[in-house]
Amino acid sequence: MTYSCADFTADVMQCLVHSQAIRATDIPDDDPGRSADMAVEAIVSMHRASLSSRFVRELLDEVDSLDVVASRYGGGALMFLFYLQSAILNESCIAAQGDSAARAVALVSHLPSGEEWLKHVRMDPAHA
Repeated sequence: MTYSCADFTADVMQCLVHSQAIRATDIPDDDPGRSADMAVEAIVSMHRASLSSRFVRELLDEVDSLDVVASRYGGGALMFLFYLQSAILNESCIAAQGDSAARAVALVSHLPSGEEWLKHVRMDPAHA
């Protein structure tokens, strides 16, 4: 029994539908190029979500709870960490300004993947 490119595409697209990365109704008919673009975009998005989740796991492994972050580093630092999680998810950057952000950046720098997470932070030269 042979396995064609069309079979492969259908299997990949159904896997992405099953994982809720795409909707079945959005799969283009007879357009492997658009299907490939859609699949790659969905896989990249899933990867970004995985990174965002790993950031939170590392953070909670370090501090035990968000209450600890708020009490030890302040509410501003906690807010900064949520913005950082969003930046990781969206593959963007946030500006680190002020003492709260500096405390959060210091915390993040101690995480196992701190260097990776800090790629999503632009340091304000006045507060660096």
